[in-house]
Amino acid sequence: MIDTHTHLDFPEFDQDREEVIRRAFDNGIKAIVNIGVDLERSRKSIELAEKHERIFAAVGFHPDFFSKGDLGNQGDWKDWVEKLKKLAKCKKVVAIGETGLDYFHITHSMEHGTKDLKKIKENQRRGFLAQIEIAKELGLPVIVHCRNAWDDLYEIISKVRLFPSDKQVVGIPQSRTLFVLHCYSGEKKDTEKFLKLPNVYFSFSGNITYPKPADRAEKLAEAVRMIPLDKMMLDSDAPFLAPQDMRGKRNEPMYVKFIAEKIARVKEISVEEVERVTDGNAMKFFWDKKLGRT
Repeated sequence: MIDTHTHLDFPEFDQDREEVIRRAFDNGIKAIVNIGVDLERSRKSIELAEKHERIFAAVGFHPDFFSKGDLGNQGDWKDWVEKLKKLAKCKKVVAIGETGLDYFHITHSMEHGTKDLKKIKENQRRGFLAQIEIAKELGLPVIVHCRNAWDDLYEIISKVRLFPSDKQVVGIPQSRTLFVLHCYSGEKKDTEKFLKLPNVYFSFSGNITYPKPADRAEKLAEAVRMIPLDKMMLDSDAPFLAPQDMRGKRNEPMYVKFIAEKIARVKEISVEEVERVTDGNAMKFFWDKKLGRT
């Protein structure tokens, strides 16, 4: 199995990181994509990937980054874009992300007034678009985080064009920019819309194994039923969202097997079939040489 989304560089793994990695590979994990959330974490993600043959890196800015402070200064904006682009050119980097939109935390905070919310949302959208442009320029796919922002996310992704000015980028053949909606949790109406976009994949995390609240569990199961297996990937999101059997404990990449088992039960197919197809999807998404990536 391939874990397409984990955060092994986070402090939760400082005491036993190498043991966690060993356990993952000893228990059937074929490859791991470690995800950046800001410049520091993106650098650490690359360092980890360079140390381990079967670990790869994604680099990017989580939407929460754009919810903090005033990022409107053009000089500051240009600076982080250039630094991220430089990191994205590293050999072990296979994607941009995680990036996207997260309105959940800002709309549930008493710190933000209506005017502030509008500005923060615009900052998030601007940051997301800037990272999409880097992905298009370098021929990399995009790992997307989304909470309570599905309509705005769809509006952005559905309008993504091939390259700036639709011009061929030297050395990269024409292709659509690929997106994966990490830890997917959209409603039925969202799933129906995103399924119409040929360049969108969906990854599922441990929350699909939670039996409660029952209405939420059924909505996630409905999404699993609706989405074809050839559009799915597995996603631990470790150290967060440990599957039900490990609930309350720190999550690890090796636990993606519980996600595969849940998908198999919902779709009434074998775990082996889930593993075979989702691994193939991950290979196509992150490592397909036809997209000009290494």
